[in-house]
Amino acid sequence: MNELQRMYEREDFQLFILYGRRRVGKTSLLKEFCNNKNSLFFSAELNSSRANLEKFSQRIFQHYGDPREEPFVSWESAFLYINNRQMTTRLVLVIDEFPYLAESTPSLLSELQNVIDHHLQESGLFLILCGSYMGFMEKEVLGSKSPLFGRRTGQMHLKPFDYRTSAEFMEGFRIEEKFMLYGAFGGTPMYLRQIDREKSFKENIVNSFLFPTSYLYEEPVFLLREEVQQPGVYNSIIEAIASGASKASEISSKTGEETAKCLKYIKTLRDLGILYKEVPFGEKDSSRRTLYGISDFLFRFWYRYVFSNRTLLETDAQEIVWQRKIEPDYSTYMGLVFEQICREYLLHQNSAGKLPILFTKIGRWWGTDAKSKRQIEIDLIAQDGKDTIFCECKWRNVPADINMFRTLCDRAELFMSNKDDKGHIGFIIFSKNGFTDDILNEAKRRGDLLLIGLADLFNNN
Repeated sequence: MNELQRMYEREDFQLFILYGRRRVGKTSLLKEFCNNKNSLFFSAELNSSRANLEKFSQRIFQHYGDPREEPFVSWESAFLYINNRQMTTRLVLVIDEFPYLAESTPSLLSELQNVIDHHLQESGLFLILCGSYMGFMEKEVLGSKSPLFGRRTGQMHLKPFDYRTSAEFMEGFRIEEKFMLYGAFGGTPMYLRQIDREKSFKENIVNSFLFPTSYLYEEPVFLLREEVQQPGVYNSIIEAIASGASKASEISSKTGEETAKCLKYIKTLRDLGILYKEVPFGEKDSSRRTLYGISDFLFRFWYRYVFSNRTLLETDAQEIVWQRKIEPDYSTYMGLVFEQICREYLLHQNSAGKLPILFTKIGRWWGTDAKSKRQIEIDLIAQDGKDTIFCECKWRNVPADINMFRTLCDRAELFMSNKDDKGHIGFIIFSKNGFTDDILNEAKRRGDLLLIGLADLFNNN
């Protein structure tokens, strides 16, 4: 809101690109921004160019009180009409779901470029293009080969809330329950609104996800149907990842699809913000040790616990699914969620300058211990040049002890073994259930070990 208002007050032509995945709150944000402003809001539909142009024309005539009914003959003529009508006044023109228009009208981006270059540049129009298909927005609208390249005056990738903001939807729950709810609902505002503060954690999960009539029972399927042509294949890929497959070969094996074909579908899911690609910290993006995961916690939860149990859920077995499928497994499920929460905490503290170093890179690392021949990993590594912080994130029902710290030190030494100048090295251990006396005493004795409990994750100090 602050950034949009700052651009609005400049009074000259502005082209702002807003994008982000569905349900993240883009439309709500823009409607709130347009409130009490001279604005024209048009939401495109998955329809023909002609049908959208007719509706756009109707919105324009309605806005200006023009009695005519014949639609504009082209998008260019529509923009020129707006330009002529608002030459002396500030107007916010929002085109929501812009990819629908651009895909149905291949010439639209070029037409818009021409109008901007020859007419709108000197106007007071504040044009906002908004879209959910992130791959399209980044490549076709923001990319260097786009006709609009160099015309935008601002852009924003609107992302889901982090755990701190998400927790504001969860007043009345214990800290542990807030994190557990975040692990199921994620940070998407529309999903967080489904949380009932008068109900328990279990009741929220059962009522929101496990009944066929629940709002979230079919949500991932609905979203995929809106975005892709073969939702069945995408479903199987996401389910494979939710069940533990993370390498391309493993996903291919579980889905029965060729690896190359899987990677093509995975790319689309990454463009939609559903999946992410991960390589070991410090390695190139082309690393052969690439892994894939589910970005959105709601999708991860749904494909792990709902998608695979729909036969049971549609025969009124909600309680059985909770008791046998979700409750015994949820602590394991929360391991990766807790890592993400800890990452968000580090990013927050880093931006406030409250860590021993001001890191510029953060990620997870995994590799093989040559001595034991075992696969090992470090939950988080944050680094700035030669200075490094190694982190362990433990979501378990026993306190973190000195042995956990010693293991982290050994793994850090293995990671740093081939580096000559090691700079400052620090350690952070995050623990769900506190710390034993031995590690607390060790932290007091040393100056390079921080211990972070659940309450600390909401502490700004």
